[in-house]
Amino acid sequence: MAAGPASAAWHNVKLFQDLPMPKIFKFLAALCALPLILVGCRVNSINYFPPTPAHIRVVNVLGTTTPINVSVNGVTTWSNLPFEAMTGYVDVENVSSNIAVSLAGSTTTLLQQTYNPAGKEFFTLVIYGTLESPTLGVMADVNQPPPSGKFALNVFNAAPTGNGLTLGATSLDIYLTPPGQALDNISPVFNFIRYTTTNIFGQFSSGPYQLRMTVAGTKTLVYDSGPLTFPDQTATDVILYSRGSAVLANVLLNDSDGAAQQRIANSLLSRLKVVNGAFQSGSVNQFLNGVAGVVNLAFATASAYSVVPAGAATVTFEASSTPGATIASIANTLVGATDSSIFVSGFAGSTRATALTDKNSPPGSGSVALRFVNASPNSPPLDVYANGALQARAVGAYAASAYIALAANVATTLSFKDSATQADVLTIASQTFVSDQTFSVYVLGPAGALSGLVTPDTP
Repeated sequence: MAAGPASAAWHNVKLFQDLPMPKIFKFLAALCALPLILVGCRVNSINYFPPTPAHIRVVNVLGTTTPINVSVNGVTTWSNLPFEAMTGYVDVENVSSNIAVSLAGSTTTLLQQTYNPAGKEFFTLVIYGTLESPTLGVMADVNQPPPSGKFALNVFNAAPTGNGLTLGATSLDIYLTPPGQALDNISPVFNFIRYTTTNIFGQFSSGPYQLRMTVAGTKTLVYDSGPLTFPDQTATDVILYSRGSAVLANVLLNDSDGAAQQRIANSLLSRLKVVNGAFQSGSVNQFLNGVAGVVNLAFATASAYSVVPAGAATVTFEASSTPGATIASIANTLVGATDSSIFVSGFAGSTRATALTDKNSPPGSGSVALRFVNASPNSPPLDVYANGALQARAVGAYAASAYIALAANVATTLSFKDSATQADVLTIASQTFVSDQTFSVYVLGPAGALSGLVTPDTP
């Protein structure tokens, strides 16, 4: 009877055992030459080390709503990742690797960085910053569960938050307390965490907590999670990032070992600014969910930002001269860790409130970010020019342009023209915008008697 596969295999093993050592490698080489026996065979000599790939995942907190693609050595490994996306781990060879990031649908590389991942280890690549200054950070993840009764945190500050004075240069203190505990007389668990700082580790007793952040050395809140539960024997990346606020931060919780949870821990805090463009109403008072906010705000002025609760909100306005009589109202959702502006405008008897989403992330170095708001109730659509160069086209009544970048610290004349006729309707001369800041420029009043208001949204 002819020998079957099993007996043939045994014959090969027996032959292998009978061979002297110098001939073993020749025999293995011969086996590798037989394509039906061992496909892709390699000789495991004393100098051979089996591959031990690293495990890498990606978090996208880059300040843009356009999804991103991330490639490794020219191969797109993660595609169409939206903002706030957290991927699972993939295996990556332990070789010097070129990590490249681009916007989905674009062939232009936003950033690239060479990285050599260590074998078998777990890493999170965090894509953060702004389109003008994108950055890649690396977290060394904990891939072993902590002891029973404990959970572990690994913190990365990718939030270019400010304290109202200097963007991106404000360190943060982090508090982890029982829910509802006052911060007055306790110390942070992590302190003075600067922007771009990563791999700050801590281990705590598992259970319910409240995670809060303040401007370092103060009790000024910039983030509040509300109640959170950290399960037993879990390790979690805590990624602080920006949703466009100049001051507030948000948090992603991304487990690296344990419960495998990936959560957006939205802040309970938002910021609100109001602008009075109601030219026939005089000074106004503003209320949020029935509670007085800004009082006696004169026409053609803007309030400072107030930190307010995030969530569903009703913002109402009354003329200061006739308290109790609402002249305009708007229902709006104030998103956690974002800045919003609401302006009131219109003729007496038909005033209205309009909400805007503010983007106060730092612009590119040496530049400023401007948007133009047509708050006139009956103005034609407006084209906007800066020192003669067209910046925004056909900005309609109660609408705002996209943000545009201009050179900072340069005397600038803003011209507003009727989009259809190109007739001049308003000029704001000799404006010098401070570097790295964001501004809103409002057109106020009725057609034929327009005025301008330039308000800094970051100091």
